This record gives sequence, structure tokens and C-alpha cells, in this order.
Amino acid sequence: MSLRAWSAIGVLVLLVATAGGSAAQPGRFDALYPDPTGDSFLDMDFGDLSAIPRGAVLGARSVRLAPPLGVSTDASAWQVWFRSDAADDTPIAALTTVLKPRDWNGRVVANNYAIDGLGRQCNPSYQLVESVSLEVPDITRQLLWRGYAVVMTDYQGPAMAYAHGPTLGREVLDGITAALAFPPAGLAGSPTAMIGYSGGAIATVWAAQLQPRYAPELRMAGAVAGGTPADLSLLRETMDGHPPASMLYLMAALGLARANPDAFDLLTDTGRAAGALVRDFCADAAALGVLPIPLRAFTTTDPYTTAVADRILRETKAGGQTPTMPIYLWHGTFDEWVPVEGARALARTWTAAGASVRFEEFPCEHLLCAFLPNGVDQIDRWFGR
Repeated sequence: MSLRAWSAIGVLVLLVATAGGSAAQPGRFDALYPDPTGDSFLDMDFGDLSAIPRGAVLGARSVRLAPPLGVSTDASAWQVWFRSDAADDTPIAALTTVLKPRDWNGRVVANNYAIDGLGRQCNPSYQLVESVSLEVPDITRQLLWRGYAVVMTDYQGPAMAYAHGPTLGREVLDGITAALAFPPAGLAGSPTAMIGYSGGAIATVWAAQLQPRYAPELRMAGAVAGGTPADLSLLRETMDGHPPASMLYLMAALGLARANPDAFDLLTDTGRAAGALVRDFCADAAALGVLPIPLRAFTTTDPYTTAVADRILRETKAGGQTPTMPIYLWHGTFDEWVPVEGARALARTWTAAGASVRFEEFPCEHLLCAFLPNGVDQIDRWFGR
């Protein structure tokens, strides 16, 4: 865990210990949004994009992957800026990383790796190039070794709207469109599948259900999602104030509020200070989950009784639209963070609506279930390998 994350333990404890009941002052909340990465390419601003179609390539560069992936695979890599839409239809610029192995098998997989973070340096575009990053489990390496081209999109948008499915799904789809349209990669027209676990599963199931209307031109072989937080309302009992996942829950709450800024009005001054403190945190800060600090410690009222929280939980619940691509869901029966009931309900909902869904449960908890090979094996089956 970083020095900043360790120091934040004391700061968060102090903030909560000295918290008052004063409400946050109305106004802008710039301090609650992420800082630039410091990489001029990753921090580019493209201005008004309203006249540019979704998925269009805005800029690109060839990159060299950092270890360990850079020394364990033989792949060309590019970072590609593209035009996308925020959940409210505002045009935005987003970034995807395209990896093509030397022995490409002609197929593409969007690996929606869990971006458990609030800062732009938590994105794959930064981690794969600027940092010695360990992907656990190493799905990207497995896919490249099997010959797949891999697309890894920074799917949380410029605001880093962590856990906000309607944002994540759009950017995944536009990232695939841009990758296939990027001439140097030579992927045009390739059949594509998706995979994601936990936070990456949110991106995957939302992309799957949005695709028939949002990106019907894509040739999708299927979508694989494991440990899926399909219904965020279920996480209150398992994560809010409950070690060791309480910090991830608070980070997700801030990410959701970034896509719904009226939620910031619920914050106390202490809540604003805490949000500013963690605005760039990545998954290494999850160790702060040892602190049993609930969301209520930072709000003027019980957030779960408010209209804004009700709207966010309703609008981020997967299942409201039906995918047309095949779906494979797997989940741990003993998942202590993401209750299996949400995935079960999603599978039932989609199946009843006519989708092709295969759902499997395994006797493991959240972290161990991530290492099951079922997801990548299912992609092999869809592609006839």
C-alpha cells in the first residue's frame, strides 16, 4: 500500500472523530474529482466533440508495455483516444489500450479488468505503461498467449465514475468500436467477446445489455462476467462499514456521486474533506477497509432514505435491458462481498426475457472465485478453440 494510503488511515480516523453535523456548502465540487496523471498524452483535452461520431478515433500512440506483461508476452500495443458518451449523453473523450500478439488468431477480447480506483492513474492506460502493474488474475497474459488481441478500455470516463454501470457499458462498447476501426492494429471486422470480474463484471454486463441498441454493428460472440455486483443495493449489508471491504464501498460511493453530482449535497464538511483525500485512490487503498467507517459518517442524513440514493441504486441495477449475445455468469456461493443473489436474479431476469444465459455457482468466496479458468475457457468455446 502506498505511503499516501497509509497516511490516510490517520487522517480519516481524525476526520470522523472530529466530525460535526454541518452540511457541505453549496457550489462546485471540483476537489472531489480526479487529478491529471502527469502524462501529457493521457491528459489530453479534445474540446467540443459533438460533431464527431461515437467510437471515432481521436488520436493514438504506440507504447511499450511495462513489466511483467511487457516481458512475458510478444505483442504490439497502442493507446487510442476515441469519442464516447457519458451516461447523460454528453460527448466525452475516452481512451483504450489495444494489444495484438505476434501470432494473432483473428479474434478480439475486451478484457474489462476491474478498475478499483478513483484516480486516472488507476486506469489500464497508465498501469500498463507507467507502472509495474500486477494483474491478478493475469487474464490479459492468458488471452495474449492464446492468440487473442486484447482491448482494455479506461471505461470509467474522465470523471472516474467508479461502479457506475451506465457509464462503464457505453465506454466499453465505444472502446471496442475504436479498436476495430484503428488501422495500425488491423482488427477491422473481427468477432469480439468480453470478459470481466467484480468491478469489471459491472462494465461487462452493462455493455452486454446496452449493445443491441447502442452498438448493434458490433459482432459479439458473447460476454463473460464473474462475481457480478448486479444490484448495488445488496452491498450495503456486506460492505458498508464492514471490514475488509468498507474502503472500496466508500470509493464506489464517491464514483457513483461523480456521475450524479446532486449526491454531493448530502455530504457534510467532513465528507467533502474525506472525498478530497481519496479522490485519486487506487485499489492499493483497499487496505483501509480495516477501518469500519460507514458511509453515514460523511453525510447529513441517512443516505439510503434519500431520493437521490434510491435513483442511483435503481438506475445502476443491471437487467433492465436484454442482451442478444450469449452470456456466461459465474459466482461464488460463499461470496462475502458481492452476494450471489444479485447474479442469480440477473440470470433469471435475462433468461425470462429470452436471452441465452448460462449461470454457474462454485463453492468459493469472492477473491478465490476470480481465479477459476471458466471465463477464458468459455471464450475459447465460443470461438471454437
